[in-house]
Amino acid sequence: MALASRLGPLHAALDLVLTRTCAACDLPGEVICAACRQDLAALALGELGRVAPQPVPAGWPGCTGTVSYAGVAARLVRAFKDGDRRDLARPLGRLLADAVRREVTSVPFAPDRRTVRVVPIPSSPAAVRQRGDRPTMLLAREVTRALGPAVRLTPVLGMARGTADQAGLDRSGRQANLRAAMSVGRPQVVRGHDCVLVDDVLTSGATLAEGRRALLEAGAAHVGMAVCAVTPRRFPARDLPLPGPTD
Repeated sequence: MALASRLGPLHAALDLVLTRTCAACDLPGEVICAACRQDLAALALGELGRVAPQPVPAGWPGCTGTVSYAGVAARLVRAFKDGDRRDLARPLGRLLADAVRREVTSVPFAPDRRTVRVVPIPSSPAAVRQRGDRPTMLLAREVTRALGPAVRLTPVLGMARGTADQAGLDRSGRQANLRAAMSVGRPQVVRGHDCVLVDDVLTSGATLAEGRRALLEAGAAHVGMAVCAVTPRRFPARDLPLPGPTD
């Protein structure tokens, strides 16, 4: 008997006990139903180049993303992070993998250097205690599964000090809250290597900017940035009032 046919009754029995529903609309059946998948596809960024939040953080080099953080995309991200829908790790991870792939091919990663390090933004100790895991780590793991040996999961960023919840802060508050808040626990792992810093959503850019600072200070050769979703207040990197990356 084929493995698939043996597992069929088991999956059917599990569905009776653990009824799956769409994480965006609660329709029974799939993790993301067909209608919500269609709505998600409609949120794909019209400009798939590198983007920036508005206003632009100082020294911002640009970031790649895949969908706009609105509608069904926002509901899926919230369900994944705070609604215990860890079954969304794979579909959201694939969105992030697409952004990572474009980041690696659109910026000057050196072909003679070794595997690109994929570095997830760290969760605060309080968030880990509340959620029981690190959602961004789960997404980064899916990125490495999707992209294969060209990238390597490298979770070296940590919180050097306590921070407040970013959700309740404005842009300047987010920047002050995260200033010098992150550190690299094993600098030798990233020293001289190209890295892509990954997170779920680009909002003010403060979290990514702080992670990038820590990696560069640890000796990373180049640090790109990629996210699943981008808040609507952004614009293409070609319009940035900045020179090209120099790191």
